[in-house]
Amino acid sequence: MRFGHHRSVRRILTAVAAVVPAAALAVAGPVLGTTSADAAVTCRVTYTSTQWGTGSGGFTAAVSVKNSGDPIADWTLTFTFPGSQRVTQGWSAQWSQSGARVTAKSEPWNRSVASGGSFQIGFNGTWTGSNPTPTDFAVNGVPCQVAGTSPSPSPSPSAGPGTSPSPSPNVSPSVEPSPDVPVDNPFTGVKGYVDPGWAADVESSAVKVDDATAQKIRGLKTTPTAVWLDRIADVTGGAGVTRTLKDHLDTAVEQGAGYITLVLHNLPDRDCRSRVSNAELHEQDNGLNRYKTEYVDAIAALLAKPQYRNLRVAAVIEPRALIDLIVGGASGIFPCNQAAASGAYVTGIRYALDKLAPLHNVYTYLDAGSAGWAGWETNFTALTALVTDTVRGTTGGLNSLDGIATNVGDYVPLEEPFLTDPYQTVNGQPILQSRFIDWNPYLNERSYAVAMRAALLAKGFPGSLGVVVDTSRNGWGGPARPTAASTSGQVNTYVDESRVDRRPSRGAECNQKGAGLGARPVAAPAPGVDAYLWIKRPGESDGAGGPVLPEGSDRLIDHRCDPNGSLTPGTDGIRPTGALPDAPLIGDWHHEQFVMLVDNAYPAL
Repeated sequence: MRFGHHRSVRRILTAVAAVVPAAALAVAGPVLGTTSADAAVTCRVTYTSTQWGTGSGGFTAAVSVKNSGDPIADWTLTFTFPGSQRVTQGWSAQWSQSGARVTAKSEPWNRSVASGGSFQIGFNGTWTGSNPTPTDFAVNGVPCQVAGTSPSPSPSPSAGPGTSPSPSPNVSPSVEPSPDVPVDNPFTGVKGYVDPGWAADVESSAVKVDDATAQKIRGLKTTPTAVWLDRIADVTGGAGVTRTLKDHLDTAVEQGAGYITLVLHNLPDRDCRSRVSNAELHEQDNGLNRYKTEYVDAIAALLAKPQYRNLRVAAVIEPRALIDLIVGGASGIFPCNQAAASGAYVTGIRYALDKLAPLHNVYTYLDAGSAGWAGWETNFTALTALVTDTVRGTTGGLNSLDGIATNVGDYVPLEEPFLTDPYQTVNGQPILQSRFIDWNPYLNERSYAVAMRAALLAKGFPGSLGVVVDTSRNGWGGPARPTAASTSGQVNTYVDESRVDRRPSRGAECNQKGAGLGARPVAAPAPGVDAYLWIKRPGESDGAGGPVLPEGSDRLIDHRCDPNGSLTPGTDGIRPTGALPDAPLIGDWHHEQFVMLVDNAYPAL
């Protein structure tokens, strides 16, 4: 049984399959900032984008640049938009645009690129008419090969009129890796699976709104979203299941999708912090054994079938399970203490990794909480240790894991543009002590995700460990989004008027009022981040909270989803839940929420 192929071996295999001699990749030129007379730039660019809108709209693009030449001390990437595109916001570089010409200059922390190394940058933009892909990328003025295009062979100097030019002896054809060869980042260069059920739900909302809103909504029908496997029947079929895992996989192949995201979410007594957990399996009823044999084994058997060998499967494993053990245990929540004592969560996760990690087409991402729950130092340290201990206990050890997933089903924004330093002071008081920030130094999800990855690397995980961030509902756009920092001299007012996250508390997590769609799914948007994904489907209810429960419901009101209820914060009294009223049962389509998310999307639709 083969373990440890993920990433470290993937990187080697991809390099062997895709490396082209320097003459084929680019014209060599001097490297700016180096002293070696022989230093030369050769580079390969992978450009991916996710577009929304019809006739005009926005898009999110990721640019990954591999340096196959000499070490680079500093870099400037340039390219030209073929259409009317404009960069509106960028990251991991200093972005500027003059006419159609775009320039991205390195930041101090990423300017040095080793031979064989790479850097990843990204941006949001707008387009009108069409959104064609740039092809004239250059680093420090030297043209780069663009993935998906074949370099023209250099003609022989002796070739005369009427003579077919002979390839240079130093040029060999570009060879792309076979789709079934494991790659470093499963989301790069391929399109994601579009769930027909998602498209149907989106259309069900489009027919209920005005034409302008319907047009924006319909533009989302081709957005990839994750497939949640919440019960055994989702895998093997059963009552109420219209599309099994096999159906999803077959449809993905028919679509020509390069990847599909699956969420394993069926541990015994899962969601132990919820007072109305809808767990299918229970430890006292042989739940762990059923989880292994009827659920995980069935998933692994399907994914191993030869017809899916070229479909990359990103498996997000058991959202919130490990952070629930930590937060629930600290809060004295009995089901969480019981799950910790039985070891069902940890044992189940290890079993899933043991079964999925050996499959060449599967990329494993273990849930690692969010800044909203795991950002506090005590929780952060405990979660880092628990993730490490859990994965180290698998057959393949730390190599069983390709990456971590953060913000799954949560609302933490990628950035807080006007709150960038938790130790910033307002009238001498650090904003860290404000009611909303509440001593949690991770003000946004991107900084938390990168910090959690770094902490796991320090624990011994391989440097190839990646991160995926759920951006499905963390946009927080719309008219209420602040456009500048507050001028208040009172720390709580300053934070409340400056923050884009408009929840009443960082722990508010159910059907949040004012939320919006976040960054569209895109590969390699930032260093160490494999992708932004829509893991929690926008428009799916987090749970019913009343005051009126859905007709025929035999469920109790979930206090976290009760619009008239309250949360119990760590400090400063009682706070409201921030939940929308009259939400349907968990997992059901919530039309009002979806329209709100569309209206408040950031970047805007």
